[in-house]
Amino acid sequence: MKKITITLVAILGLNLIYAQNKSKEEVLELMAEDTCECISKKKINPNDSMDDKQMALGLCLISSYNEHKSKSRYFSKQKSTNFEKIGEEVGMVMATICVDDFMSIFSTEELIDIVDDDDDMSYEDEEASNLSIEVELVSMNNDAISYIQTKDDFDKNHIFLITQEFEGYELLKKSSFGKSFIVSFREAEFFDLSEKQYIIKKVITKIEEL
Repeated sequence: MKKITITLVAILGLNLIYAQNKSKEEVLELMAEDTCECISKKKINPNDSMDDKQMALGLCLISSYNEHKSKSRYFSKQKSTNFEKIGEEVGMVMATICVDDFMSIFSTEELIDIVDDDDDMSYEDEEASNLSIEVELVSMNNDAISYIQTKDDFDKNHIFLITQEFEGYELLKKSSFGKSFIVSFREAEFFDLSEKQYIIKKVITKIEEL
């Protein structure tokens, strides 16, 4: 009986692992498919108010998210859920699946308003992503993705990835070790193989010597 119990626990554990082996993109596609189907079943009236339409779409998305989030470590390990961001990502996938159904819900004026809102939000996101910090340059590393190691006034270490040419890159040389700089950066998600999930990393966009 004990062996049977252990075997069942092992099988359940393996099933849980396999159930969570989908990538972020695969789960987004599942949510997009569900939301497309949900739109079709609900038969959202184009004459409804914009708020009613957005609420209906939101309910479709939330329902699908709750059903599929446990299938990917990326979503299941999130401490908080940014439905606005998820909605944008799912919307991009929906545009390749059921764009006609989606377009038929909104009037031309409403679609223009949606695009304008997205543009405004993109600008706000860009402003929010322009972060900066004063640090001391400690070392440089040229791996598959180059990066610099720094430390702030509290001796806390910061690593900044280098993914493209940026303003002030010529300042990064061995003779600059120990000097202070203002580093501007943005935060981006990268898949970490050891963690088996997406992790936020700092990507340098500008560096200025103090």
